Amino acid sequence: MMVSGNGLPLFGVILAGGSGTRFWPLSRSQYPKQVLRLLGSESLLQATIERLLPRIPITRLAVVSNAVQADVINLDLFRKGWTDIRVWLEPQGRNTAAAVGLAAVLLPRETDTEIMAVFPADHYIGNQADLFKALDQGAELAQAGYLVTFGITPSRPDTGYGYIKAGEAVDGAGQGFHCAAFIEKPELNRAQAFLQEGGHYWNSGIFLFRREVILDALARYLPDLYHELNLLGEGNQSVEEAYQKISGISLDHGVMEKAGNVVVVPADLEWSDVGTWEAFYNLLDQDSRGNAVVGRAEDMDSRNCLIFAQNRLVATIGLEDVIVVDTADASLVCHRDRVQDVKILVERLTRLNLVESVQHPTVERPWGHYRVLAHGPFYKVKEIVVAPGKRLSLQLHQYRAEHWVVVEGTPMIHIGRENMAVPVNESLFVPLNTPHRLENPGQEPVKIIEVQTGAYLEEDDIVRLDDDFWRLSEGATQGRSGHPPCSLP
Repeated sequence: MMVSGNGLPLFGVILAGGSGTRFWPLSRSQYPKQVLRLLGSESLLQATIERLLPRIPITRLAVVSNAVQADVINLDLFRKGWTDIRVWLEPQGRNTAAAVGLAAVLLPRETDTEIMAVFPADHYIGNQADLFKALDQGAELAQAGYLVTFGITPSRPDTGYGYIKAGEAVDGAGQGFHCAAFIEKPELNRAQAFLQEGGHYWNSGIFLFRREVILDALARYLPDLYHELNLLGEGNQSVEEAYQKISGISLDHGVMEKAGNVVVVPADLEWSDVGTWEAFYNLLDQDSRGNAVVGRAEDMDSRNCLIFAQNRLVATIGLEDVIVVDTADASLVCHRDRVQDVKILVERLTRLNLVESVQHPTVERPWGHYRVLAHGPFYKVKEIVVAPGKRLSLQLHQYRAEHWVVVEGTPMIHIGRENMAVPVNESLFVPLNTPHRLENPGQEPVKIIEVQTGAYLEEDDIVRLDDDFWRLSEGATQGRSGHPPCSLP
């Protein structure tokens, strides 16, 4: 077993249930920030896992997410071949106290010294060596019975982060300080005072504690939440039943601000929570005018701007302190001092039931991808691309029929009891409640145009009868890779 450098075993829990609304329009509710490839070829979730693997083996990692994001999270892990990572899914998001508590009750009870190391899935850490050093220090403190959090040494008076005030040093248990106070995002003058005074750290959202210690803390400070999760852990109710009864609160507000055994370990990790477009701008290289440009962009005389062009050309002239983000179906233009308000904007889009708040036109799947070309009240037109050697699930629909036209490749199509190879320019009809499957046995991608017709056209009108991946309708609550059930409705 791979353990921390001081010999204490760790079990890594990665919190990946956030929606990342401040990263709209790149992030959507069904394509959240943690699966975005913002800083290279790997998603933020993949980078988090890669960062931990030298210290925590893959079989001792778990991801906590939610049912809405199950497909994109599983797909992100599937692409890396990480089938041994447990995925624990919440029916609804209930903030970090519930997510951490859920992980604690589902955690394998392997040793009395089991230490949970909890990491957000969407942070950037540039200094891996100092991360491992802090993990070693934090594991020693956690073993001694403390609730441990990492404090990031601030490099600037940032008003977008919460702060931790360090108190007296912890005696005899490694490098750490008792937490004197947790401080919400301060005004600029107060943040400047924290920097000058010293002893104040950014709240990283990284935690270490023994399983029984965090459960005891939940029982003391959040007894209702603990009661429902404990019933779940004992097998006396389902996760759906438990989550109908618990309310949402963060681990910081619910436990860490109240407990007397909380310590902070200072850490210089080259850290960012990548929480807003402004935070992303600060991670990028900037030109002589202070502009950070990603993608196809041409600028004239702008200063201190972020220009993000996902595919098409974006041209800008004479902007100052502006964020410009362009995607295939939506664009954002805002002043840099208003990036926190992107969340409010997305809430408005959600209330208006705009699809641009939910997903991108192109949706990735383990077998390939599809793109919505047009839609109306009773129809939807898609371009479906199936990768070589892949196939969709054997499925049926209760509320829609489908018309398929093959435009590239020669798929094998199964409709009812019929199996047939269908050449280009041929079309087929899939009636309601009829089992069907699209398969690509060839060496080149298959492309079809699908026209859906019916009273209800959303993706949850899929009853999967057989699947090569993790998405069986009748077995969806069985989790992945044989791990315990905890998820999809």
